[in-house]
Amino acid sequence: MANTRKFNTTVKIGAKSYAAGEDVPVSKNGLSEADADNLEQVFGKWRKPKDDTVDKRVSALTEERDALADKVEALTKERDALAAATDDGKHVADLKAGITELNDKLKDLTEDRDQLAEDNATLADELKKLQAAAQNEGDDEDDDEEDKA
Repeated sequence: MANTRKFNTTVKIGAKSYAAGEDVPVSKNGLSEADADNLEQVFGKWRKPKDDTVDKRVSALTEERDALADKVEALTKERDALAAATDDGKHVADLKAGITELNDKLKDLTEDRDQLAEDNATLADELKKLQAAAQNEGDDEDDDEEDKA
Protein backbone atom coordinates (compact mmCIF):
# COMPACT_ATOMS: atom_id res chain seq x y z
CA MET A 1 0.00 0.00 0.00
CA ALA A 2 0.92 3.63 -0.38
CA ASN A 3 2.35 5.64 2.45
CA THR A 4 -0.23 8.40 1.92
CA ARG A 5 -3.86 8.65 0.87
CA LYS A 6 -6.26 11.42 -0.14
CA PHE A 7 -9.73 11.77 1.33
CA ASN A 8 -12.95 13.70 0.52
CA THR A 9 -12.95 15.25 3.98
CA THR A 10 -10.65 17.13 6.32
CA VAL A 11 -8.57 14.77 8.49
CA LYS A 12 -7.03 15.83 11.83
CA ILE A 13 -4.17 13.80 13.25
CA GLY A 14 -2.87 15.18 16.51
CA ALA A 15 -2.23 18.91 16.10
CA LYS A 16 -1.95 18.69 12.31
CA SER A 17 -4.98 19.09 10.03
CA TYR A 18 -5.12 17.86 6.40
CA ALA A 19 -7.63 19.49 4.04
CA ALA A 20 -9.70 17.43 1.60
CA GLY A 21 -7.47 16.28 -1.23
CA GLU A 22 -4.19 16.60 0.68
CA ASP A 23 -1.91 13.63 1.19
CA VAL A 24 -2.50 12.12 4.65
CA PRO A 25 0.26 9.81 5.99
CA VAL A 26 -0.85 6.26 6.70
CA SER A 27 1.69 4.74 9.13
CA LYS A 28 2.51 4.31 12.83
CA ASN A 29 2.88 8.08 13.22
CA GLY A 30 -0.13 8.90 11.05
CA LEU A 31 -3.48 7.33 10.32
CA SER A 32 -3.92 3.57 10.63
CA GLU A 33 -5.01 1.46 7.65
CA ALA A 34 -8.30 0.63 9.38
CA ASP A 35 -9.05 4.32 10.03
CA ALA A 36 -8.17 5.17 6.41
CA ASP A 37 -10.48 2.42 5.10
CA ASN A 38 -13.23 3.64 7.44
CA LEU A 39 -12.90 7.26 6.14
CA GLU A 40 -13.06 6.04 2.53
CA GLN A 41 -16.10 3.96 3.30
CA VAL A 42 -17.95 6.83 5.00
CA PHE A 43 -16.93 9.72 2.70
CA GLY A 44 -16.14 7.84 -0.50
CA LYS A 45 -12.87 7.48 -2.38
CA TRP A 46 -11.04 10.63 -3.36
CA ARG A 47 -11.95 11.93 -6.79
CA LYS A 48 -10.39 14.81 -8.57
CA PRO A 49 -12.82 17.76 -8.77
CA LYS A 50 -14.28 18.43 -12.22
CA ASP A 51 -13.92 22.19 -12.04
CA ASP A 52 -12.21 22.17 -15.45
CA THR A 53 -15.49 21.40 -17.24
CA VAL A 54 -17.37 24.06 -15.28
CA ASP A 55 -14.73 26.67 -16.09
CA LYS A 56 -14.95 25.82 -19.80
CA ARG A 57 -18.74 26.12 -19.76
CA VAL A 58 -18.62 29.44 -17.90
CA SER A 59 -16.07 30.86 -20.34
CA ALA A 60 -18.13 29.62 -23.33
CA LEU A 61 -21.26 31.28 -21.95
CA THR A 62 -19.33 34.48 -21.27
CA GLU A 63 -18.05 34.52 -24.86
CA GLU A 64 -21.57 33.90 -26.18
CA ARG A 65 -22.94 36.72 -24.01
CA ASP A 66 -20.25 39.10 -25.30
CA ALA A 67 -20.98 38.12 -28.92
CA LEU A 68 -24.70 38.73 -28.41
CA ALA A 69 -23.99 42.10 -26.78
CA ASP A 70 -21.92 43.06 -29.84
CA LYS A 71 -24.79 42.05 -32.15
CA VAL A 72 -27.26 44.10 -30.08
CA GLU A 73 -24.96 47.11 -30.31
CA ALA A 74 -24.59 46.71 -34.09
CA LEU A 75 -28.36 46.36 -34.59
CA THR A 76 -29.00 49.39 -32.40
CA LYS A 77 -26.63 51.47 -34.52
CA GLU A 78 -28.33 50.24 -37.70
CA ARG A 79 -31.77 51.10 -36.30
CA ASP A 80 -30.58 54.56 -35.29
CA ALA A 81 -29.09 55.15 -38.75
CA LEU A 82 -32.38 54.17 -40.41
CA ALA A 83 -34.35 56.38 -38.05
CA ALA A 84 -32.04 59.31 -38.82
CA ALA A 85 -32.44 58.71 -42.56
CA THR A 86 -36.21 59.02 -42.23
CA ASP A 87 -36.07 61.96 -39.82
CA ASP A 88 -37.49 59.80 -37.02
CA GLY A 89 -40.48 58.74 -39.13
CA LYS A 90 -41.33 62.21 -40.49
CA HIS A 91 -40.59 61.04 -44.03
CA VAL A 92 -42.97 58.10 -43.63
CA ALA A 93 -45.69 60.39 -42.29
CA ASP A 94 -45.22 62.72 -45.27
CA LEU A 95 -45.57 59.79 -47.65
CA LYS A 96 -48.75 58.61 -45.92
CA ALA A 97 -50.22 62.12 -46.16
CA GLY A 98 -49.30 62.23 -49.87
CA ILE A 99 -50.97 58.86 -50.46
CA THR A 100 -54.14 60.07 -48.73
CA GLU A 101 -54.18 63.23 -50.86
CA LEU A 102 -53.69 61.23 -54.07
CA ASN A 103 -56.49 58.83 -53.08
CA ASP A 104 -58.84 61.80 -52.58
CA LYS A 105 -57.92 63.20 -56.02
CA LEU A 106 -58.46 59.78 -57.59
CA LYS A 107 -61.93 59.59 -56.00
CA ASP A 108 -62.82 63.07 -57.33
CA LEU A 109 -61.55 62.28 -60.83
CA THR A 110 -63.44 58.96 -60.86
CA GLU A 111 -66.67 60.80 -59.97
CA ASP A 112 -66.00 63.39 -62.72
CA ARG A 113 -65.32 60.62 -65.27
CA ASP A 114 -68.54 58.81 -64.36
CA GLN A 115 -70.53 62.07 -64.66
CA LEU A 116 -68.96 62.81 -68.06
CA ALA A 117 -69.81 59.28 -69.24
CA GLU A 118 -73.46 59.88 -68.25
CA ASP A 119 -73.47 63.25 -70.02
CA ASN A 120 -71.99 61.70 -73.17
CA ALA A 121 -74.67 59.00 -73.18
CA THR A 122 -77.41 61.63 -72.80
CA LEU A 123 -75.93 63.73 -75.60
CA ALA A 124 -75.65 60.67 -77.85
CA ASP A 125 -79.35 59.88 -77.27
CA GLU A 126 -80.32 63.51 -78.06
CA LEU A 127 -78.16 63.46 -81.19
CA LYS A 128 -79.86 60.27 -82.40
CA LYS A 129 -83.27 61.88 -81.84
CA LEU A 130 -82.25 64.99 -83.78
CA GLN A 131 -80.79 62.90 -86.60
CA ALA A 132 -83.96 60.81 -86.74
CA ALA A 133 -86.09 63.97 -86.81
CA ALA A 134 -83.91 65.47 -89.51
CA GLN A 135 -84.12 62.30 -91.57
CA ASN A 136 -87.92 62.20 -91.20
CA GLU A 137 -88.16 65.78 -92.44
CA GLY A 138 -85.86 64.86 -95.32
CA ASP A 139 -88.09 61.89 -96.14
CA ASP A 140 -91.19 64.09 -96.03
CA GLU A 141 -89.61 66.53 -98.52
CA ASP A 142 -88.66 63.64 -100.79
CA ASP A 143 -92.25 62.41 -100.66
CA ASP A 144 -93.51 65.91 -101.58
CA GLU A 145 -91.18 66.06 -104.56
CA GLU A 146 -92.33 62.64 -105.73
CA ASP A 147 -95.96 63.72 -105.40
CA LYS A 148 -95.31 66.77 -107.57
CA ALA A 149 -93.69 64.77 -110.22
